[in-house]
Amino acid sequence: MKDYPIEKSSEIFFEISQKYGKDLITDHDQVMSLLSDLDHELGGLVILDFLDMANWDKIESFDLDRETNILKLVWHDYRGKDESEEEREIRSMVFPASIYSCALQINSIVPIVGPNIAIFLINGYAKTKKEIKKLFQDQADEIKVIDNSFFEKRVLRRVGNEIEVMDFHCTPIYSLAIIPKQSGIGSHHSKDVLYHHNFRVAIGRIESVVKALDGLADGDADEIAEKVNTVRRIMEFALKVECCSRSLALKKTYSQVLLGDLIAAVKHEKEEHVRDLLGRFAGMANEFSHDSGKPIDIANAKIVTYLALAYVSLLEIEHKPRFR
Repeated sequence: MKDYPIEKSSEIFFEISQKYGKDLITDHDQVMSLLSDLDHELGGLVILDFLDMANWDKIESFDLDRETNILKLVWHDYRGKDESEEEREIRSMVFPASIYSCALQINSIVPIVGPNIAIFLINGYAKTKKEIKKLFQDQADEIKVIDNSFFEKRVLRRVGNEIEVMDFHCTPIYSLAIIPKQSGIGSHHSKDVLYHHNFRVAIGRIESVVKALDGLADGDADEIAEKVNTVRRIMEFALKVECCSRSLALKKTYSQVLLGDLIAAVKHEKEEHVRDLLGRFAGMANEFSHDSGKPIDIANAKIVTYLALAYVSLLEIEHKPRFR
């Protein structure tokens, strides 16, 4: 077995990041190239951290379907491995299934680059339990999809005598982080990095709306309403991320849960002035979502936008990574 320079993992991650720059990696071939580079240089001996602080100590193999854009990462694959009966019994006490994996319909990989180190964050697209089951039921003798968390469903699949346990990440939240070994970055650090980046994404999107509103006038009623509805969607995204960070239960799926549901979930432990901010945002945002017959006021549109920016900025500050 080849010896890989694990002690140089941070440096290798940094060198690989320089090949791709700091922009989002979305192209199929680039995603495959990045994962192949990590596999070639380190043999898959990396840390894969999850949003809920679960983690793997390696990526044994990977595959990206060009047609469906489903990225599948494999942690352990015991199919066809030469094991004695004793070895199989001992292994089965900890890993009774044949294969352990995670998957998502990949949206992007973003490099987070620091001094002589880099990490890679991954997000996907929303999928329902029904859609996930349809993706993986072909050739399966049995399949079951169960709720694992708001951002993740567990797929249990039997093909012949082989059992697969797969965690499918089913939201557009950045929920996976590929981390170099021996970097000093723990699961709690990468969790903070993931949450902070999600909030930074939301802030960047809101700031784009601020710039767009600056180019509009009161007479641009439809464009103004459209921008406020964009802010409403961004706020829903940020509140969904917050619910994950606070382990708040949401009974609806990612695509079904709406602004009112989310505010109701988070507001109970908020200070009064923050609850007032959320209530004012919801009330004013609603005025732009319906045909109220009232004038569309760009000043009010800007107030709604800045209320959202203030709230998400508070979340970003709260979740800022603190390395010691």
